[in-house]
Amino acid sequence: MKQQQHKEDNNKGQAAIIAIIVLTAVLLTVMTTILSIATSEYQLSQNDILDSQVKYLAESGIENAMLQIGQTGTSYTGGTFTSPIDTQINATDSVSVTYNTSVSPEQATLVSTAQSYQTGSTTKIEIQRSLKVVIQLGQNPAILNYALFANNTIYGEWFQTQGNVQSNNELQLYQVNFNSTNVNAVGNGGGFGNYFYQVNDTNTSSIVNLNSSFLFSWIYSSNLAGELSCANTIGGSASCFISNSTIGSEVALSPPPSINLPTFPFAQWITLAKTNGTYFSSQPSFISYLNNYSTISSGVDTIKPPAGIYYINANGLNLPSTDSGGNPITYNFTNSSLFVKNKLSTNASFIDTSPYSPSTGKYLPALIAGNQGIFIGENGSNLTFNVTGIIFSPGNISINDDIDSSSDITPGDGTGTINVNGAIWAGGKIKINNLYYNDYNYIPGTQITLDPTIIKETTGFNFTTGTTKILSWNEIN
Repeated sequence: MKQQQHKEDNNKGQAAIIAIIVLTAVLLTVMTTILSIATSEYQLSQNDILDSQVKYLAESGIENAMLQIGQTGTSYTGGTFTSPIDTQINATDSVSVTYNTSVSPEQATLVSTAQSYQTGSTTKIEIQRSLKVVIQLGQNPAILNYALFANNTIYGEWFQTQGNVQSNNELQLYQVNFNSTNVNAVGNGGGFGNYFYQVNDTNTSSIVNLNSSFLFSWIYSSNLAGELSCANTIGGSASCFISNSTIGSEVALSPPPSINLPTFPFAQWITLAKTNGTYFSSQPSFISYLNNYSTISSGVDTIKPPAGIYYINANGLNLPSTDSGGNPITYNFTNSSLFVKNKLSTNASFIDTSPYSPSTGKYLPALIAGNQGIFIGENGSNLTFNVTGIIFSPGNISINDDIDSSSDITPGDGTGTINVNGAIWAGGKIKINNLYYNDYNYIPGTQITLDPTIIKETTGFNFTTGTTKILSWNEIN
């Protein structure tokens, strides 16, 4: 009887153990299921968050691209935009911008793709946003590409330039060597016509665009290795006369747009000059100041004042070409900027190098004058004129190393040098004349070289008035 009772107790114990094991397994299964569900829900939640962040990142890329287009126009062709939200996401947005400039206004297609791999797995989330944007390009930024720009007319003799040239009116060029991409005459102001005589452009990529409202353009004894466009008309017929010249090809092009002259804040520089003690209220006070820095050597009087921002508040500043003893003067404004309220003129040799400021990472303008313009060497002296930086006036600019008359062509004349490394911008006309005479051979002696580094990094000019406008946009996907 006892044995039977013991056997029943053992059976009950085993059943209890089995029940406990089964219950534990069930509980473990339930807990595992709950944990798995929770993990999945958490992952889904994280994916939703990540998806939202990548989506916003792609949209931010679009907004960034539109901002860049609004500021720089078609010079912006895409870039990257990194998420500022969570650096652990490591999502980088690649912005791709393509343009269609054959329509007016121009159109840009923006594609912004953001993607991210989930941390610890190979799951990738990718979002793409695309917009089609209608844009209207600004004009002022284009001036940064031009070594010579006149809002009226450019008259040039015996000079050479590496850099683009544009006149918003006409071009009158004689014995000029180009190495340019664009040479434009817009013809907005009306005039007699464009005239090229012994003009040489060896750049096969060059476009000489003589679209204008003039009666004619005349290309004589010239070599233009690139493309020539003449849109002058008389009674609806083309009137571009080419004589004894070699032309790479003749093409029909749309007229180039007029370029707006940038504004220059004279008041800002007056303040700077007053601050550092280089402000002068009249021409006599400035000439008196310069006489303190005179050094005569080998019969040449070199005047080299300390580096600074010089502002002369005079309607006219004429720097004398000889001193009281009859010695020729050379003015050396190395690492300085010279500003004149109105007219600046001199027949003396002149050196001006625009200084670079490491603290600001900017250059200063080199030679600036007001509405009455800049006139260097008007009396035909054999001057040396070297400027690094921007020469600017809302009026006319004239730089000459020999007067323009046949009676002046004698041995020894025009042996000075004119070198401009930067740009010459005038709100009126530009006249350049440098006759280099050697054994009865005429050699272009003026060198004007475009330096975009100096131009783009020069402080003071306002290039924002021609900012590109976003006219409209619509989402593609």
